[in-house]
Amino acid sequence: MEKIKKASALSIAALVTGALGLSVIPIILGSIDLKRISKGLSGTDGKILDIIAIILGVLGIIALAIVLVALAIIKMTFYYDNMSSCAAFLL
Repeated sequence: MEKIKKASALSIAALVTGALGLSVIPIILGSIDLKRISKGLSGTDGKILDIIAIILGVLGIIALAIVLVALAIIKMTFYYDNMSSCAAFLL
């Protein structure tokens, strides 16, 4: 049986969604296509695309977590600054 060499549409979709920053979608698509490659149902040339897509997806999740933590810190700082102003006004 001859192995398929061409990259699949699934691996290309995983890479595109990873490049667009859709964090969870490229991880899912890349994982599905890697499983298909291991079973011989998908092209082996798409393997590197799937790996890159999964890495981009993980980096997207990390970036999102950093942004959310930064926003929470900024909001808490703003909230406590306003609270100290209110306390000074009441005293």
